[in-house]
Amino acid sequence: MKNILVPCDFSTASEKALRFALDIAALSEGEITVLNVINLTPSYIEDLEVNPYYVNSMSILTELKQEAVASFDGIKKKLGATKIPMKLVVEQGIVSQAVLKSIHRNQIDLVVMATEGATGLRELLVGSNTEKIVRSSPVPVFAIHKSQKVGQVKNIIFPTTIGLRKEKLIEKVKVLQAFFKARIHLLYIKTPESKEKDLDLKVGLENIAKFYGLTDFVVTVKHSKTEEDGIVQFAQDLPFSIIAMSTHGHTGLTHLMLGSIAEDVVNHSSEAVWTYAGSEIS
Repeated sequence: MKNILVPCDFSTASEKALRFALDIAALSEGEITVLNVINLTPSYIEDLEVNPYYVNSMSILTELKQEAVASFDGIKKKLGATKIPMKLVVEQGIVSQAVLKSIHRNQIDLVVMATEGATGLRELLVGSNTEKIVRSSPVPVFAIHKSQKVGQVKNIIFPTTIGLRKEKLIEKVKVLQAFFKARIHLLYIKTPESKEKDLDLKVGLENIAKFYGLTDFVVTVKHSKTEEDGIVQFAQDLPFSIIAMSTHGHTGLTHLMLGSIAEDVVNHSSEAVWTYAGSEIS
């Protein structure tokens, strides 16, 4: 977690994400790229994933870039003195696309970004920029919802199921655990349609932990109407926690948490959510 990208619009929410990223960089001896995206595309065109609309006024772009530089200087003063390398990159385009380009261009290995969530009709039709990036990022993404100190994180909630093809994901979670020096909570959300017995599910989770050589962990089976509600509620009840999830999955008797569930959790949890899209499907 050395090359960290923080998409930033200099809002209060973005400042929280930047502070979280600075905490990570301080521990990992990393550096931060702050990405500000100037989007001159009407929202109805952006949603179509096609951009036939262009604004050629260089004066507008120049003015907005100058504003970004001024805002960056302002937020640095607010954050206080730091030895962590931090640079500003200003791009024109659609936020989600600009973030993906920056990941490859700057060899980013972690994205930290704010989300205030998307609700109602906007969630149904558009979704948040964070949700889009979570879905498509080739590197892990931290979605930050509130002020949260990295040094205070003591628990990693890992929603999972009974499956043995999760090598990449588990290795990433192990690295996360070592970094935060936290306890892993293997969490199975049992919905009304599930027929398995709680004891059998707990034994299965214990076997998964042993198979992958996990240490400092506990297993929990929680009952809830939906996976999303169960995860969010469990996180609310567990102080000093973050959530770690895969964004890939498929349905079945013991289905992995679906990408749509991870995106819903990102939108609705008040705790930081770490997601990884490059894991195996089980």
